[in-house]
Amino acid sequence: MSAQPQQAAREVISGEPQAAARKWLGPTALVMFVLFAVDTYLVTAGVLTRPLDVPIPTFVQSINFGPLAYVLQLINASAGIWQVLLGLLAIVALFAFDRRAGWLMLIGSISSLLDNLIKLAISRQRPAADLVHILVPATGFSYPSGHAVFFTWMSFMLAASIAPRVKPAVRPFLWLVAIVVIALTCLARVWAGDHWPSDVIGGVLLGAGWSAFVLWLPERWLPSPSIRWFRGRFRRHPAGG
Repeated sequence: MSAQPQQAAREVISGEPQAAARKWLGPTALVMFVLFAVDTYLVTAGVLTRPLDVPIPTFVQSINFGPLAYVLQLINASAGIWQVLLGLLAIVALFAFDRRAGWLMLIGSISSLLDNLIKLAISRQRPAADLVHILVPATGFSYPSGHAVFFTWMSFMLAASIAPRVKPAVRPFLWLVAIVVIALTCLARVWAGDHWPSDVIGGVLLGAGWSAFVLWLPERWLPSPSIRWFRGRFRRHPAGG
């Protein structure tokens, strides 16, 4: 009998996926990866530039975002070493907070490594100044968007890791915040002229697909020795003994 979508959704929102959720998470990850492959093919074929990648930035940059522009600027500033430090801080903090959450974050971060490898393989150039207004010049290759990958897995993994530790009424708010952060990240990268829309679409698909895969992983695959276990090892092997 197939799993009920409502039960699967409740398990994911709770941050504790069980059998019902895993029956959906596996196919969801597969669908995301297939869509990412399709987006990658269309990007490399060069068929998205004129119908999608140029009109959308032109429209986005014509909007006056008011105070929201400061948020977009902050997101754009979190590049390079700042993303690495933010990711490491989240992983270390969650390991101290909850070992399972720490492992989820650590495995989730692999998607950023995949992003860099794919960037080198595709080697897509960033938007040109004669097609898109460049507000924040950036270096490196364009596809997929590293910001979109990073903030997608970071937001989803944080929501999934923190959800079991908060009241059920708060859990939907965590996931809503995660979705808003991802949406703002995609908007910020296109608004800045640093990425084509197809770049951020690919980044979200890669980050979301990897997040679904990580949540699908059976609990027994996540090593989680207790603090008491560590203490026992130290007592048996004292320093200098």
